[in-house]
Amino acid sequence: MIEILKSVPFFNGLGDAELKLIGETVKMDYFPAEHVIFNENDPGDIMYIIKRGQVQVIRDSTILAVLKDGAFFGEMALVSDEHRNATVKTITDVEVLTLKKDDFIHLIETNSNIASMVSYEVVKRANSVF
Repeated sequence: MIEILKSVPFFNGLGDAELKLIGETVKMDYFPAEHVIFNENDPGDIMYIIKRGQVQVIRDSTILAVLKDGAFFGEMALVSDEHRNATVKTITDVEVLTLKKDDFIHLIETNSNIASMVSYEVVKRANSVF
């Protein structure tokens, strides 16, 4: 689990101790091909990390990105009360690690290293296109 988390830019720079805490918190989930994980404007409270497979990020019927192993999505739901800004649909069968908002809040409240790193990555991604 730690090796997967190390490959995620969102957790870049965290030590093994912090990654172990996150690893103990995330859950594994599976979605079949052609499955909508969530729709644009849905409420959100889960971040997803792709362990295996591919998904499309779609807004207004336009494919914005194709995400593969090690990519993550839905992270803004952890730090805001905004609704989903895009639809995410699987292309292939997908295995994901999920991190729920309540668990995330507990992690950042109890570990300043995680809070600092995640805050930096959220700001960076919020300023990127898509």
